[in-house]
Amino acid sequence: LILFVDEADAFLRKRTETQMSEDMRSCLNAFLYRTGESSKNMMLVMASNRPDHLDWAINDRLDEMVEFPLPGLDEREQLLQLYYKIYVADLVEKGDIEVEEFDADSVLKDIAARSEGFSGREISKLGIALQASAYASPDKTFR
Repeated sequence: LILFVDEADAFLRKRTETQMSEDMRSCLNAFLYRTGESSKNMMLVMASNRPDHLDWAINDRLDEMVEFPLPGLDEREQLLQLYYKIYVADLVEKGDIEVEEFDADSVLKDIAARSEGFSGREISKLGIALQASAYASPDKTFR
């Protein structure tokens, strides 16, 4: 069994925080109680954007921590190219939307340079927003 907990810091945060409700404290304590010993039948995988907010007892139960940094310039450009293809170019091929003539590579490079600090998720949302702008136009044209 592999148990994946995304945004683990949302409910496994430090018990010393004064803003923690009793329900959250009970949830954390129950989690700690159930995960106190190693098991060959289960693997716990957690993701967090703020690992420094996790309770020390959670960190003690982790065998390894792997950091995935935010995408650099080249990665952002590749992600933008990918999402432009998925959310715009592929729809142009299908005839669902139109695109005004422009240098997509140049524009995507510029967006990549301006999007420092964006996560992969934020870049994917940007791709969806590009598509939405085409569908929102009266003639379904991406400008």
